[in-house]
Amino acid sequence: MSYVIQAVLSNSQHPEHGQITIPFPIPPEQYDQTIEMLQAMELGFSRNWECTVDGLDSRFPMLEALQGTLVNVNQLDYLAKRLDGFSTGEDNQFKAMAHKLGLDNIKDFINLTFCCQKATVITDFSDLEQVGREHYMNLHGGCARTEELEDLDGVETAHLLISDGKGTITPYGVVYDNGMELEQLYKEGGPFPDYLDREFVILLEASAGEGQSTLLILPDSPA
Repeated sequence: MSYVIQAVLSNSQHPEHGQITIPFPIPPEQYDQTIEMLQAMELGFSRNWECTVDGLDSRFPMLEALQGTLVNVNQLDYLAKRLDGFSTGEDNQFKAMAHKLGLDNIKDFINLTFCCQKATVITDFSDLEQVGREHYMNLHGGCARTEELEDLDGVETAHLLISDGKGTITPYGVVYDNGMELEQLYKEGGPFPDYLDREFVILLEASAGEGQSTLLILPDSPA
């Protein structure tokens, strides 16, 4: 699958123009051609809610809830770019939290991309040490000092999480929201939140002096 989202769109005001199928994010080499095709249908990149989603295919099945809704091309392209930069772990966090929250509109899906990293999703209960370490990292914004991780009892941390009984079973694993709130960083009709595209994953140990090193996973979750 070479796309994150493939949407079948039509003009809600002029259904006589037919349908167009667009992959998102729009590949740079297809950008100009795509714009021309959209303009021919009186569609484009305005903030108007002008596109009807007649069909949708994605590795994120919950996005099928957008079928039959009105969106604009900007929103679909932005959401796809956000999801395209996700790691496998973030994919699971987004899927599990979208399922838990029952999201069904593009505004909430966009906002979830900025906070789902706070959740912990357990897909494999056979390695509780790793579960505990990942949970600890999630609680600390994706970074921790090296000595913290060395001293961490991952198995105990995982047991405490599981025994809390606040997990929700989803098709994507058991998810713990860790108090995550769906912040309204993006509001309908407003500007899209700035973020850095993430292309590389780097494990970096930064030190500010003896005993003050910090383990960072880069790129980190967007602020």
